[in-house]
Parts: sequence; structure tokens; C-alpha cells
Amino acid sequence: MKLIKLEEALSKNIIECKDLNNDIIFRKYNISEGNIIKVENNQIVCMSEKGRVLDIKEESGKYKVQNIDETDEEFDKKWKDLIIRKSEEEDLCIIFFNKNVIRHNKYFISDPIKYKNWKDEKEVEIFINLEGYYDFKIIDPKMLLSKIIGLRRYFTKQELIEKVRKYIVSSIEEGINEISEEYKLDIDTLTQNSDKLEVKLKQNEYDRKLEEYGIKLTYFDIKKFEITKKKFKFF
Repeated sequence: MKLIKLEEALSKNIIECKDLNNDIIFRKYNISEGNIIKVENNQIVCMSEKGRVLDIKEESGKYKVQNIDETDEEFDKKWKDLIIRKSEEEDLCIIFFNKNVIRHNKYFISDPIKYKNWKDEKEVEIFINLEGYYDFKIIDPKMLLSKIIGLRRYFTKQELIEKVRKYIVSSIEEGINEISEEYKLDIDTLTQNSDKLEVKLKQNEYDRKLEEYGIKLTYFDIKKFEITKKKFKFF
């Protein structure tokens, strides 16, 4: 089964996705042979069956679902070994990916992290209060298919926030301890060097872990940053 591009403007049996927006990352529909798939400029479409990718299109236009025997060595090299998890029994379907940048995603962090106090080299627990924004986009549908999709019908940006948050916290812990070692800071003077830490955080390549999900951060900032020995309370 393949997606064959059409030149004429057909209007019957069209399947399209009009609700890919700043909150929806992908949406999936069941399809049949003969359906027409409409791909917009901001979309990538992937056709799959029984957990295997049959075809993928990134160019806008209309495509007909046709049962043809066609060999594409380059396509097979990239996709033939991919199995979409938990989808081995799923019928023929099409997945629309949003390839726009998903903007203005806010994060909050109030977590304990391990800190090695330079003065006495003892490891203690400190708490951070961090807020900011980030943007991201899909850069590799293959990775997203293999890591996330499964039997799901759609996926929202909110579901990625915890993944992003986890990697940011890990990077902060690494950055704080690097700053402490570099500038010989104890826990009381650490908060006075938050500007240096922000620079260190942005230098750390923590977003590389997100690329395992086919996602790339395109923007990241820190709007609020505090360190304390006690847990912050939110009301």
C-alpha cells in the first residue's frame, strides 16, 4: 500500500487534519484503500498497518491510498525495521504530524537536588525554584513513532512537559555542581551566582535526550531562579 500523489482536484473520500495547532503534536485516523489524503504545508503524514510504516510524505498535496507493489530501497532502508510499539494488530491508518514549532510552553520546577558543598565536600540536598518557557518541534517522525505513539489517537504538548522537565532538572543539578567546583562556592554564596548558572544551563546539551523522541528544543529561557535549603510552598 502506497500514497500516490494526485494532480487533479478530487473532493470525495478526502481525509484531512485541520486541528493540528499549538497544542496537538499528532493525530491518527483509520483509512481504507481509495481514500484521498490531503497534506497541508505544516504537516507530515505517515501511513502504517500492523505496526509497520508503509509510506511517509512531507510535501503538501493530495495523495490516493493505492495497493501497489512498489520497491523503494532508500525508504526500506530507513523504515522497514521500525515496529510501532503496541500497534502490531492495528488496521491501516494515517498519522498527521504537526511540523510547526510548538511555542510558549511554560515549565515550573520545585525539586530537591544533590549538591556537593565545596567548603566541606559534603553532599547535601537543596531545593530550586525555576520557571521559564521553551519552544520545540518534531525533527524525526521515526523516533516519535517508535518511542511514543503506539495505539494512541492523538498526542498533546502537555504530555511532553514532564519529559522536558526531567531533563532540565538533571541539567540543573549538573550545572550547579560544576559552578560550585569552578568558583569554589559554598551553599550560602551559590544563590549569588545564579547568573553564572543560567549561562551554564544554556551551554549544557540536556535537550539531546529529547532528540531520542524525535523532538528538538528551539528556544529555552529562565524567567525565575531561586535556591534554598527548604522546599518551596505553592498556594
